[in-house]
Amino acid sequence: MKIAAVCCTYLRPVQLGHLIHCFLKQDYPARLRELVILDDAGQYESLSGPGWRLVSTPRRFAALGQKRNAAARLVSPDADALAVWDDDDLYLPWALRASAAALREASWSRPSVVLHSNPDGSLRQHLTGGLFHGGWAYRREAFEAVGGYPPEMNNGEDQGLAARLKAAGATEADPVALGYRPFYIYRWGSADGWHLSALGPRGYRKLGALLAAGRRCRRPGVVPPPEVNLDRPRILPGVLPRVF
Repeated sequence: MKIAAVCCTYLRPVQLGHLIHCFLKQDYPARLRELVILDDAGQYESLSGPGWRLVSTPRRFAALGQKRNAAARLVSPDADALAVWDDDDLYLPWALRASAAALREASWSRPSVVLHSNPDGSLRQHLTGGLFHGGWAYRREAFEAVGGYPPEMNNGEDQGLAARLKAAGATEADPVALGYRPFYIYRWGSADGWHLSALGPRGYRKLGALLAAGRRCRRPGVVPPPEVNLDRPRILPGVLPRVF
């Protein structure tokens, strides 16, 4: 199964660099994976690297649902599955392997456990309660059959897609229940930037200095490194309730 990680980015060059770093560390076979990134800040030249490519346009999309659909259309024709990768979060090296295993069982991979980082870099395990869209993945045929995300939705597009999949009777599998350790690190408060979950109906609150700094950087960076050691992640025992 070839699986494509699909990322929408906007003015987060350091975080995007971390995400590309996560992709390069994936243990899923290189010939069966790719990373496609769509930037609509016009921040970069179109770039590419081993297994990944970034498409940049100065034209803003009207809503995040529309942007996610556009990013999905950039995936190679031979990809069998799409994994949601958000530029402000982190993915451990077995992320694509775990998602692909779940998608061999069902058309929708929906992990039951998410990771949150502590200041010392250790990782707490929390129940997702069906949320945390950044860890989901879909068979491509299921995603396309329901028409993708509601294009008009700027926040809540994940639940809009979930409703479409449920209405279509899409089957679900949990990679954690299949024996994989949780792989998705939700970085609210630790990624030094606006998290996608903070996006409201009018977009982000404007923070001039942050946006100006983001526009000055013309290439995704990986310095400073992410706060989590991706090679030797410290996942603490015990699964805690969902944090919100």
